[in-house]
Amino acid sequence: WRSHPPPLTTPREEWMNHPSTVDLYCLGICKQSGITCLRDLTSEHIPLLKGMMKEGLAAIKSIYGVDQDQIRVFIHYQPQFYHFHVHFTRLENEVGCSVERGHLVSDVIQNLLLEDYYKKRTITYKLKKG
Repeated sequence: WRSHPPPLTTPREEWMNHPSTVDLYCLGICKQSGITCLRDLTSEHIPLLKGMMKEGLAAIKSIYGVDQDQIRVFIHYQPQFYHFHVHFTRLENEVGCSVERGHLVSDVIQNLLLEDYYKKRTITYKLKKG
């Protein structure tokens, strides 16, 4: 967050509906090994993605009081680090969700129903200037 309460001194119950949740940005880290990025996903991972989405949205609602229709859930390609993770942001927070990099988890689930979609597809992304 850009303007959050101090996490070590603010009781968790004060985070509920706090004004700073407008900048909410959370990560869901996958416990399953062997998945590094979007390219590794297959239709076998659909239950994992649905579970990460469901549990992440439920945690955000219970801790911060933010409804799921106010949350964007996406995956970066190329990722910032190669341990599979999912991003959860408020719709007002556009950090990291640019079209060249962010792939909505709901779209990824639909694409995985197609055989080897991410193994065959060309994925365009923006490179940083060196």
